[in-house]
Parts: sequence; C-alpha cells; structure tokens
Amino acid sequence: FTQTGYAKHVKEQKGYDDLLAKEISLEGKVYMVTGANSGVGFEVAQLVARKGAATYLVCRNAKRGEQARQAIVEATGNEDVFLLLADVSLEADVRNLWVQFESHSTEVRGLAALRLDALVTNAGALLNERTLSAEGVEITFASHLLFGTYLLGKLAIPTLEATDGRMVVVSSGGMYNTK
Repeated sequence: FTQTGYAKHVKEQKGYDDLLAKEISLEGKVYMVTGANSGVGFEVAQLVARKGAATYLVCRNAKRGEQARQAIVEATGNEDVFLLLADVSLEADVRNLWVQFESHSTEVRGLAALRLDALVTNAGALLNERTLSAEGVEITFASHLLFGTYLLGKLAIPTLEATDGRMVVVSSGGMYNTK
C-alpha cells in the first residue's frame, strides 16, 4: 500500500489504459458511486462522468457532496451528475437512498424504466475505537458490509440484472492491519 508497491504491480495490470481511452463511451449508462465526495469514490465518479455516464454520487454530507458534484460537472462538462444523500452505515438511509434513486431516475429524468449499469460501493469508515451507529450497529461493519454493500446491493440486484449491470465492491487495505 505504498508508491513503491504500486509502481511494482501496475506493470502487471492490463486494461486500465483501455478504460481511459477516449473512444470508450458510457453514454446512456447509469452509475451509482457511494462515498463519492473524495478519494477513490470521487475519482471513479469523475471518470465515468467524463465518459458520458449519468452519475449518481452518494454522499453523507450535503455540502461536501454538492462541492464534489459541481467539481465533476465543471471538470467533465457532463450535466448528468446527481447527488443523493445517505449515511450508508444506517439501514433507514440506505432504504431511503434506493427510493430516492428510483424516483429520480424514472420521474425526474423521465426514463421509461429504472436503469443501473454499475453500482460502486466505496463508502466506508475505519474508526480507531468501536463506535455504534444511531441504529446500534458498529459503524465500520455497517458501512462497509451490512448496509453500505449487502443491503444496497440486494436492493439494486433486480435493476442491475435487468440492465446486465455490475456491482463493484471497493475495500480498504486497512483491514490487513488486524487478524
């Protein structure tokens, strides 16, 4: 998880340059990225928006989420970048997030059917001390696995299957620090 490790292993990776190639277009595709206001989530959201996908940013903080949305629109010229607010460590928020996505996609954007080509579950937290959410679930477990990945994925699967979509789960190297 260092620059040296990256430099050593990047040579073995194939396909990344193809993804960045200008001729690849994601126009007509719909992507949802959790934790999209910074880091890996922001970069993924910006990449798919640059390729023309309608991009849904899932963020916990309205101000930081809107700043990320505006930055992506400005950098890519893609106006189809939308902000959905949810704390993925909370079951109620994840369920509400899916309802927001369904109504925005079909009612606001005027799609005949719900479409999701890729769900990137990236949001998470790695806290130093055991901390419970407002719903009584440990936050790292809830955000990375229980609600932010499993529940959101379960809600999305019928739509992903209907559009031959994919779910990408992003994980942190921080997990290697403990048994």
